[in-house]
Amino acid sequence: MKIKTIKPLMFLFTLMALVSLACSVDLYGTPTPAPPTAEASVLSEQTETATQPVTDAQQFYAEEFDVENKNWEYLIVNGSTRQVLNGSAGVMPIRTAGGLLVFDLQTKGTSAYATYEPFTYTDVRLDITAGNRGSNNNTISLVCRKSDAGWYEFNIASNGLYEIYAATGVGSAVEYTRIADGGSNKIKSGWAQNEYGIVCQGNTLVLNINGAEARRLEDKKYLLPEGKVAISVSSLKDAPVIVDIYSAAISQP
Repeated sequence: MKIKTIKPLMFLFTLMALVSLACSVDLYGTPTPAPPTAEASVLSEQTETATQPVTDAQQFYAEEFDVENKNWEYLIVNGSTRQVLNGSAGVMPIRTAGGLLVFDLQTKGTSAYATYEPFTYTDVRLDITAGNRGSNNNTISLVCRKSDAGWYEFNIASNGLYEIYAATGVGSAVEYTRIADGGSNKIKSGWAQNEYGIVCQGNTLVLNINGAEARRLEDKKYLLPEGKVAISVSSLKDAPVIVDIYSAAISQP
């Protein structure tokens, strides 16, 4: 269990990103130093690309990333400078291009998040298809039930390992607890394409990797009720990390 203290939780997902940077490096041996807990500066950038109105939001659908969609909100956390970029596009290293959602992380120790904001879900399935074009030292994360109560985060590393976390808020602190880990020979390393999926249904959490169930567990402790879904990519000790998300499907389990 790891505990971090951050100033008031007005940016809960910022807190998620900062803690995730400290935890995810357990997959790779020598930890990257965790960023200080001083409040990060926040910058907003406006998109100059074509957008879909927020009113077009669908609860269950498949996103092909053909245009910039304001229903997905982006957050970048730089582990060394603590700078947070919160917005839709602009200079941020997340962009839509050629039917892809591109995570282009040019610095080490950076986490980028795309959250589907319009809906909260109790039972939900999230599936993505991702391709790697940069450093092979990275993690891709899928998140469900993200709310003020906490979230579940499934981290899949390019080295063939995975971790599942439960994050819960306690006052101004967050307890970020690993509840499962393991490895899968289904993870394709290098410049390869992978299909990852998660299911959060009742107390059951499932991680799927390239059509095979990698882990199924019952959470009888944290019982996080509902929240949003998100996709994340993190660079660790190497850069650049370039990951293309070809599609994301939000569906009922």
